[in-house]
Amino acid sequence: MSLNRKNKFLWFTGILILLPFIFFLAILAVFWYRLSPTNQNFLFEIIREHAVYFFISFFLFFEAVGFTIYAVLNKFFIPLTKISDEISVISTVNSSHRIDIDGGKEILTIVKAINLFADHYQNLQKNIKEEINKKRAELEIEKNMLASFFDELPQGIIACNTEGEINLFNKKAKTLEDQNHIIGIGRSIFNIIDKDIITNALYEINVKKPKKHEAASSSFITLSPGNVLIKADISPIADQRDNFAGFIVVFYDIGKDFELYAKIDNIFKCTANEILAFLDKIKKEKMVTPEIAAIEENLKKSEKEYIEKIKERLPFLVVSDRDILTTVQKKAGEKLNVSLKIEFPAHINWIRIETYSFIYAFLSILTILKNKTFKKTFSCTLCKEENLLSIFFHIPGGEKNLKIFRDDNLFLKLKDFLNYHEAQISLSFNEKSEKGIKIMIPLAEMKESEEVRNIVIAHDAYERPDFFDFDLFTKRKSDSKLNEMRLKDIVYTVFDTETTGLDTRNDEIISIGAVRIVNGRILTGEKFDRLIDPKINIPLESEKIHGINGEMVKGKPDIQEVLPLFCKFSEDTVLVAHNAAFDMKMFSMKEAETGIKFDGPILDTLLLALIVYPMFEKHNMAAIANFAGIDIVGRHTAIGDASATAQIFLKLIPLLAKKGIHTLNDATQASKKTLYSKLKY
Repeated sequence: MSLNRKNKFLWFTGILILLPFIFFLAILAVFWYRLSPTNQNFLFEIIREHAVYFFISFFLFFEAVGFTIYAVLNKFFIPLTKISDEISVISTVNSSHRIDIDGGKEILTIVKAINLFADHYQNLQKNIKEEINKKRAELEIEKNMLASFFDELPQGIIACNTEGEINLFNKKAKTLEDQNHIIGIGRSIFNIIDKDIITNALYEINVKKPKKHEAASSSFITLSPGNVLIKADISPIADQRDNFAGFIVVFYDIGKDFELYAKIDNIFKCTANEILAFLDKIKKEKMVTPEIAAIEENLKKSEKEYIEKIKERLPFLVVSDRDILTTVQKKAGEKLNVSLKIEFPAHINWIRIETYSFIYAFLSILTILKNKTFKKTFSCTLCKEENLLSIFFHIPGGEKNLKIFRDDNLFLKLKDFLNYHEAQISLSFNEKSEKGIKIMIPLAEMKESEEVRNIVIAHDAYERPDFFDFDLFTKRKSDSKLNEMRLKDIVYTVFDTETTGLDTRNDEIISIGAVRIVNGRILTGEKFDRLIDPKINIPLESEKIHGINGEMVKGKPDIQEVLPLFCKFSEDTVLVAHNAAFDMKMFSMKEAETGIKFDGPILDTLLLALIVYPMFEKHNMAAIANFAGIDIVGRHTAIGDASATAQIFLKLIPLLAKKGIHTLNDATQASKKTLYSKLKY
């Protein structure tokens, strides 16, 4: 059982008394045995005759010792232990509290000084509190004015963090909710607006990368759980370091506008159809004149211009086939009680659509199929045909030659969708000779920016398996001058790779990203970011993680061209990577093919973090970045992870110095001693 402070003191005091007493008894014993037997008998007789006096002397001695202990304990030690607790009360709980204890003169002097300091502390706190209350009152007035203005805006506003949790919203935003979908602080916006739609909008902003003075935003139309048709504008929110910190959605209720547009649209189309029908009748009667031909040509031209104006009014968004069809799948289950099984192609395809009309056009198709076939389960296959995305809905019982498009009311919606998206629809057969509805939509170009490839919404956690190799530290060129340089003075190349998989023998590198550190500063203007054609297929599992598909790397330089460029970029620097053994193994597998060998010094932030944070359970990049207070932008992109690793490394240097690790040699030797460095892949 552990000892408290008082017991420790008693034990210490008792031992101090016991030791001299034992020493005194030892002296008496020595003295006793050095006496002759005659003198021993003589002394024994004296002690026996005067035993009372000896007993009283010993009793008085121990009483004096006990009194001394009691006095020291109560006048000094116990008051000292109380003072620390009393100070804690003053500083944290009650600044008006004062110490009132008995003790020796020295203790009372300390108490007086502490109480005097407490008086000053209380007055200071009082003044600060008054100033805070004054400023708070002023701020409250401004806050109420801003809140009133914000709340009365005709637009709904919702601000969210990177995870989609709502941090702020106004009164108008509440119109989106229903009984099962509530808007509130800390709740997810994805309960109100489909995550796939928001993700694609943010992705499009990321890829477009607006210029410095241009607004970064994207728009879409969707239907809220409360059946409110809204047009939403979404913009990213950046922190002081220009890192992605969240996003804001500003939306408008366009239900009434759409009703008005629908009426105008209906009037225009009915009028145009009547005129065209009349003109067809005139043609049949061979009464065509130049004036009538001009009317027909102008009408068709007006109809085309009308469609273009409609398209300008609609917010088009570039989305992936997976995201938008998954949303259709979910809506079909919710609204139609229809199960839609989708077979996606190996690679992601991008299409430029207006999300609302797309979703509800496809729901119209499923409604037609449900009404005509009396089925509730349908299958859908996607594939790429030249510059078009083919979406094939299999018709159960298609051999009956059903008149699928006889439901004119529903088909009118499809016709509008087809016109706005330059799409085509037809009854067709697939390679299995199964009958179905085939929709062809033009593919969109989604050109990646040089720096950011991944969307900013966080993906599920993913980490490479840990690869370690003791040879990283033993089979590298040694430069005594470089080894003795201080870590903060060395020039580094911090890099990362993305691959087709995690098999170092059979998978290929598809991206290398790197940044340089000079004089303890990351050079933002010096970056290496290259996509590489691996000459093999990229598995869908890997594509989901790093976002790189076969179309992106098609026609890009191969590893024989890129690796020498990276070698040149990193020349005369110390390489730094996280879980470096994996990347270096991938490089070493290409030595024979490229003639490039990286045999210079290398540091691994994973091993360095083990030195600095030995008690933490996780040492993956996300965990270390969290320890160091670093926000990772572009996670699972080579350049994004390289930038994060560089920031982590700079944070580790001063922490390593506190552990006596100052030079490159110190860091290398310390890394060798970590447990993980002794494990081989």
